[in-house]
Amino acid sequence: MSQFRKSLRGSQEEPRANGKSENVRFLINSHILHCGLRFNETNCHTHYIAKVAIFCFIVTYMLQVMELYWSKGDQEKLFECFSILSFCGMGVMKLVILRVYHQRWRFLLNQVSILENRHLDPGPLSYDSDNDNDDNEIVTFITKYTDKFKRTSSILIKMYASTLVIYVLSPFVEYIFRQFRGDLNIAYPHILPAWTPLDEFSVTGYLIMVSFETVACIYCVFVHVAFDLTCVGLMIFACGQFYLLRYRSERIGGKGRICRLLKSTEVRAHYRIVFCHGIHVLLVQLIEELDRLIKHILGVYFFLATLTLCSVAVRLKTEDMSITQLVNLLQYMCGTLTQLFLYCKYGDSVYNESSVNMGEGPFAAAIWVLSPKIRRELVILGAGMMRPHRLHAGPFNSLDLPSFIQVCVLWSWISSSSSRVPHV
Repeated sequence: MSQFRKSLRGSQEEPRANGKSENVRFLINSHILHCGLRFNETNCHTHYIAKVAIFCFIVTYMLQVMELYWSKGDQEKLFECFSILSFCGMGVMKLVILRVYHQRWRFLLNQVSILENRHLDPGPLSYDSDNDNDDNEIVTFITKYTDKFKRTSSILIKMYASTLVIYVLSPFVEYIFRQFRGDLNIAYPHILPAWTPLDEFSVTGYLIMVSFETVACIYCVFVHVAFDLTCVGLMIFACGQFYLLRYRSERIGGKGRICRLLKSTEVRAHYRIVFCHGIHVLLVQLIEELDRLIKHILGVYFFLATLTLCSVAVRLKTEDMSITQLVNLLQYMCGTLTQLFLYCKYGDSVYNESSVNMGEGPFAAAIWVLSPKIRRELVILGAGMMRPHRLHAGPFNSLDLPSFIQVCVLWSWISSSSSRVPHV
């Protein structure tokens, strides 16, 4: 039994999952690799192309900060700069969190491997008491939450990709359209509201600035996708594992068909209690470590997203915008709300799935085939599994649906109040 506990804590083997190569860890690693990062045992390796993209990203971000400072006398320009700067600023913070804390992210991915391997290979003592062999159902559970993560990833990537394409192309489409209508005094288009000192020298300087802005936009989206899908993927994985743990613990006493005390049933029940406790400890460690990693950055994101949505509401009511500006503003607002909803939805799912109620988990086991000693162990296990675990966004907000509703209510209130502000 001590060897079993040691294997729960120390195993670093790759997961076999559902017989496929695309398990949750593989999918998360692939998204991180797309932004040029690789988590090694001792460091975080960055691809040379990613280094060039990071340089363009940081330079463009600093130029945006300078433009924001110089636009403080122009309300319309100030709102535009702040909205985009907050999105890029969150990209910079997410990149820093991924690079600086790469060992902690690697620990979480190792936990994913350990947990899946423990379920697929529960140990020397069989789980087929009363012929309740559930290997096929375990694989089905793992496949379900893996497919759920795939669907979520596909939707989020398509949303980001469409937003990126529309945002990058819209300034040039508007420029061509206005040139076609005879407006020849319009300045060269830019993707980001940033200070562009090279425009004054030559067309080559303008092309250099636009190239920097394009690379910065693309890489910023890659970083957002990698970070968001890593967090959401770990939340989906935790929800699936908590559900799987509840299923396992309900079968601690077998199916209860043999209504008498047997030594073999007692041994298997004790092993299953120890097994479920070990899985629960690993899951709690995963949730707590994930909470420590994302708590502060998501607190900043909640604050910036709230300010951004409020500024969007004010702009929609007080500014006269072109079609392309309106489209960019609306898709940016929808993207921000989608990000918030994903975090809050799966954070709420983690809170609900992480605890068991009466009649669930150990409290639904066949206790009539167990001795009083094993029943006491079962009650202790159930008491530990009853405590819910919550993810946080800063010191004041939790990742749950009520927090998302609060942001939406505040946005709608600002939107209705701004209609009474006179247009300047």
